[in-house]
Amino acid sequence: MVFQDSPRLIPPSPVLKEKILKTKQHLSEGRELPQKETIDILDLQTLTFITSRRRRTHNARSIIAPVTGTRRALVLLVDFSDNQAKQTQQYYKDMLFSSGTYSTGSMQDFFKEASYGKLILTGEISGQGSTKGWYRAPNPYTYYTNNNYGVDTYPRNTQKLVEDIVDLAAPYVNFKDYDNDGDGVVDALFIIHAGPGAEATGNKNHIWSHQWEINPKTVDGVIVRTYSIEPEDGRIGVFCHELMHVFGMPDLYDTDYSSEGTGSWDLMAAGSWNGKLGDTPAHPTAYCKNKLGWVTPIVIFNAKQTITLKPYATNDGQIYKLPIGTTDSKEYFLLSNRKKIGFDSQLPGEGLIIEHVDETKTNNTDETHYLVDIEQADGKQDLNKNANRGDANDPFPYGNNKSFLVDTVPSSKAYSGADSKIKITSIQRAGDNITADVEVDFRDVDEKIWIYNKKVLATFVNYTSQWAWVNIETVGWRRIKDGSADGVTNIFTACCNANANGRQIHAYIDNTYLYTIYLL
Repeated sequence: MVFQDSPRLIPPSPVLKEKILKTKQHLSEGRELPQKETIDILDLQTLTFITSRRRRTHNARSIIAPVTGTRRALVLLVDFSDNQAKQTQQYYKDMLFSSGTYSTGSMQDFFKEASYGKLILTGEISGQGSTKGWYRAPNPYTYYTNNNYGVDTYPRNTQKLVEDIVDLAAPYVNFKDYDNDGDGVVDALFIIHAGPGAEATGNKNHIWSHQWEINPKTVDGVIVRTYSIEPEDGRIGVFCHELMHVFGMPDLYDTDYSSEGTGSWDLMAAGSWNGKLGDTPAHPTAYCKNKLGWVTPIVIFNAKQTITLKPYATNDGQIYKLPIGTTDSKEYFLLSNRKKIGFDSQLPGEGLIIEHVDETKTNNTDETHYLVDIEQADGKQDLNKNANRGDANDPFPYGNNKSFLVDTVPSSKAYSGADSKIKITSIQRAGDNITADVEVDFRDVDEKIWIYNKKVLATFVNYTSQWAWVNIETVGWRRIKDGSADGVTNIFTACCNANANGRQIHAYIDNTYLYTIYLL
């Protein structure tokens, strides 16, 4: 078994991120940094830690899929002699595991919505001690933070803290209850520590929220290994982001802070901070939901189709997948309709989001070639250039830009620069839905394909030459093939019926001929 050697950290809060960017700008202008950080500028030691931490790669084999059914999580509360807690256990029961009653939505509410009811998260809050039911760590807080955010070398770090708290909790908790799939491993362990998180304060003497592992520890016949740790004042965005790491999902923000990755559109990036300090986090990307078994993409390949996308936060997460080159390609586009509803209510905009995925990449640290990129409709690439965390001009349609083609900006080209053969046109809003015409065409010129749900715009027959023609929506004119099994007259009559009565057809065509139809 290979264990992760470095923690996965929550992205910094919007306030701290701005401070990081101001400090980097300060340096780029040749100005010295202060010995101690100020309200606006970090000191060199803090900046170095935040921006130069080891980059984590993502191993797709680490994904625990599908993540469905009822899952139980264990939450252990811990405070310290030099950092005592103020909240009660009931506060966390409500915020994490209540159903439909927490004012901004609980963690259980979030995962129920994001998974379309496929994942129900329940759990227990455990703590024993004189401070409102919190375990008291055997060492001071400063022992574990060690002036390095709690992620220094063992034992002066949170790995040691987790070992200590598991020992304290063992008499009161049956850890076996939290092995959901019977593999002998505790699936979801949260540690909530007293005080704020360094992801908000930037303080080296605070713990930066993260997901990490300890050396396997057997309790009640099961192994405790993976954990996530969050602050006393954390909102559900922090908890949801770190639990997604437990499920095997990667960070999709740029961990060297030179860009924004998927930004506020995604729980695994800045979207974990949406709302008031993360109380209304964004849904994960379609990439993540697909990997976790929460959605099944509708694949379009060697076909033309008019699609209608319902809102992503509802309706079982309708998404489309457009492979590049082959149906099993590691590079592809995912289409979703993001609306400001549910936990997506705090998104920066609304419309068609096009995710450009390349599974040969392992993270989003290279802004020229991400694992998951948002194709921004305004063509400015603000996310990639670190200009913002996402804006209303990212989704399609944007102004007059209602197409995504090889020669548009942004372009549908593959990362190699080759034509992806993917065309998305006529992108428009239809109430809460998005409609578009999609073509993915890797066929030879004369290859036959089925097209679906098309209108017949016009018909024409030349009795002298005995040719019959049909004008099909988004396809154009096709001549009915002589000798078709269903007969030219029958096919033409059915097409006239479709045209006269507004009915749709499925049609079998190539670039020249119409071979047969189904009248709907």
